[in-house]
Amino acid sequence: MINGPSNRGSNISVVRTTFNDAQMTDMNSLANAFLSKPTELSPVITHLAGKDDLRFPLTFMSEGVGNVQSIDRLEYEYRVATRKLMTRPVAVTNGGANIGQGGATFELTFPDKWFVHPYVLVNGAGEQARIMREPVPSSTGQGWVYTLQLVSPTAATVLTTGFTAGDLWAQLFAPVGVDFSRGNASNWQAPGLVRNKLTTVRKSYHMSGNAKDFVAEFSLPKKGGGTTKLWMDYEEYQHMLEFKEECEMMYWYGQRTYGDDGVVNMRDENGQPVVVGPGLLEQIINRETYSTLTETQLLNIIGDLFYGMTDANQKQVTLYTGTGGMREFDAAMKNFFAANTWQASSTTEFINGSGRNLGLTGYFKRYEHIDGHAVNVVKMPLFDHGPVARARDLHPVTGYSLESYRMVFVDQSNYDGQANLKMISKKGREHLRWCVPGSVVPKGFDANTSRASDVDGASVHMLKTGAVCLSRFDTSLDIECIAS
Repeated sequence: MINGPSNRGSNISVVRTTFNDAQMTDMNSLANAFLSKPTELSPVITHLAGKDDLRFPLTFMSEGVGNVQSIDRLEYEYRVATRKLMTRPVAVTNGGANIGQGGATFELTFPDKWFVHPYVLVNGAGEQARIMREPVPSSTGQGWVYTLQLVSPTAATVLTTGFTAGDLWAQLFAPVGVDFSRGNASNWQAPGLVRNKLTTVRKSYHMSGNAKDFVAEFSLPKKGGGTTKLWMDYEEYQHMLEFKEECEMMYWYGQRTYGDDGVVNMRDENGQPVVVGPGLLEQIINRETYSTLTETQLLNIIGDLFYGMTDANQKQVTLYTGTGGMREFDAAMKNFFAANTWQASSTTEFINGSGRNLGLTGYFKRYEHIDGHAVNVVKMPLFDHGPVARARDLHPVTGYSLESYRMVFVDQSNYDGQANLKMISKKGREHLRWCVPGSVVPKGFDANTSRASDVDGASVHMLKTGAVCLSRFDTSLDIECIAS
C-alpha cells in the first residue's frame, strides 16, 4: 500500500483534524499499520514529520531520505577503506657523516616492511634513493633495515635530510636492470573492519479515560499513484515526535557501554545488558576547537575534508550547528567579503523594500570551496535547547550555550554506491508501538489484540532498536567553541 521514501509526492501532508468514527477505523489506523509495515512506514513518517519539525535533522537526513538498512542481528559491521598508506617514518636515526656520498650505499631503519625492493623512495626535500636489496629485520628489534643508494650521480651529493627518526619517506616507482630483471611485489592494504552494536530505546505515555478527539491525519502515496489517508491519535503523534527527538539525542550523543572486546559493562535491574552504541560524535575521529570563526579556517577545514574523499561519489558535506554556529558562519562570510575590494556586488542584494520600509536580509547558509565542492548549513535546535546545551557553559558575549556554537561537518557522500551516513535498524523493530488498555482503548488500536490493565485510562509504548552509522569516520569533523 505504501511506497518507499524515494517515491514521495508533493501532495504528501499531515494535518490535525477531529476524530470521525465513520471515516477513522482500525483499518486505516496508522498505529495498526505500523505493526505490519514498520520498515516502509517509519522512513515516510520521519520524512513527513521532519519537514514540519526541525528537532531531529540527523534522523531526517538518514532514515527520512531512504538511507536506511534493516538487519537481523543486534550488532553490525562494515569495512572501511581509509587513505592509502604512502609514507613511512624513519625509526632509528642514522648518525653517520656524508651519508650516501659518491654513490655509497647506506642504511635506514623503518618500523615495518612496507616499502618494496627495488622501488625508489623520496624524502621531504625531494632527494631520491633506490632500495638496493631486500630489507632485513633489525638486530635491535626496532624495525626493518633497508639498504639504499642515492639516485643522483653527482659524486659530491650527500643525503641532507631524511635520516633522523620521524622523517618521512614515500615510495615512487621500481627501476630495474636492462636485462634479466626479476619481478617485485606490490603493497596491499586491506580495509579495516568496524563492529558496533544497536541500541534499544523506549518511551511510554499514559492517558486518562477522558481522551480528546483530536487526531493527526496523514496523506501518504500509494503504489501505482495516488494517495491514501491514515490517521493516529494527535496526542500520540506529539509523543512520537518527542520519541524521535530522544532517538536523535541517542544518534548524536550516544556513548558505548561496551569496550573494544565487545563486553557490555552495564546491566539493568533484571540483569540484562544495557547496550548503547556510539553516537555520531563518538564515531567522528577528527576534532578541532575555535574561538571566533574565519573564512580562512573554513577554507582549510573543508579543503582537508574533501582532500581525503579521494574515492567518493557525489561529494557532499553538511554542517550541523546551532544558532550560535550559524551566526559565526554568517559573520565569517561577511567579514571575508567586506575585507576584500575585488568583489563585484551591490548592497541591494542584502536590502529589500523601499523608502521607510527597508529590511536587512541575506544570510550565508552555504559555502562553495575553491575546489568546486559545497557545504550546506543545517540548523540543529538540539544544539540550542537540548539537555547537553542546557548543561554546558555559556558563551561570554551572547549568553548562548557553547553547544549552540558547535559545528559538526558530516561527510554525506556516496562510496561505492552506498551512502556514507545511514540508519541501521533491527529488522521488525524499526519502530514498534503498542498499547495497554484499561478503562479505555486508545484510538486506532484493536482491543482484541491489546494487553489489558485495570487502570482508568490506558498507556501507549514505543520502542526502537537502531543506530546511525558513519562508514567513513575520518572524513568528518567536530569543532567545538572554546570562547571564554
